[in-house]
Amino acid sequence: MPTLNAAWRALRRFFCRTDAPAAAAANQGGADGGAPARSEALASVPAGGRLHGFYERMLEQVLEAQRNNELMRFDEIRRDRRAKRRALTLLMRLMNPEQREEFRTFRHFHVIGGGSGIRYRIRVAPFANVDVLRHDGKVRHRLCAFPAGDVPVYDVMAAQMLHLQDPIGEQRFLQRANIHPALTEERVRSNSMWAA
Repeated sequence: MPTLNAAWRALRRFFCRTDAPAAAAANQGGADGGAPARSEALASVPAGGRLHGFYERMLEQVLEAQRNNELMRFDEIRRDRRAKRRALTLLMRLMNPEQREEFRTFRHFHVIGGGSGIRYRIRVAPFANVDVLRHDGKVRHRLCAFPAGDVPVYDVMAAQMLHLQDPIGEQRFLQRANIHPALTEERVRSNSMWAA
């Protein structure tokens, strides 16, 4: 135990720049191993010591890293919101007045196929958001065709609308889209709530 006490005093002198008599007086812990004296010595580290300065620099670096991470997260959120806003503006410009009103009210709009004359309903949903409608307005099945990557949902909807309105684009879209069964109206509403 005396060897550990001597090592502790040497480390404390090195990091805290204290004099030997003060360090020796602080480490007089007695036969119990000196644990209370060591904790008191750590509590009495002078403000100008090397350990204190090292601790302050490390704390400053950690806080700076946290601030930078927070700023990067806010910038990412801001960029994401800006991209969604621009995508929504583009989609609204591409729609006719009836589609815009329908989209504002129900969060979906209808498109007539350019080559087939089939009526489609494009909804705000994470996947399978194009409903193929029968003549009576019931959903026959759903189509899913999304681009790879992180694309704003309104840009996806604008691309789907443009593809379906074009005769050649509609055929390509139908060839590449995955087909899913129809959903009930309650599930359609719950699936479209994610982007509200």
